[in-house]
Amino acid sequence: MNFLPFARPTIDEATIAAVSDTLRCRWIATGPRVAAFEKALSERFGGLPLRALTSATAAMQVAL
Repeated sequence: MNFLPFARPTIDEATIAAVSDTLRCRWIATGPRVAAFEKALSERFGGLPLRALTSATAAMQVAL
């Protein structure tokens, strides 16, 4: 059976390196990279306070 490449991901070397560095430093769900991501995302949305969570389940629990 041939694979139909419907939505092939495009991942550049910089992204692969960033993910690899994050995994090597063992700060996955918390830490300086998450804080930087939260800050950048907050700035993109006009400075709204926000938190990155590890799953949709965690987000629903926080929302309740």
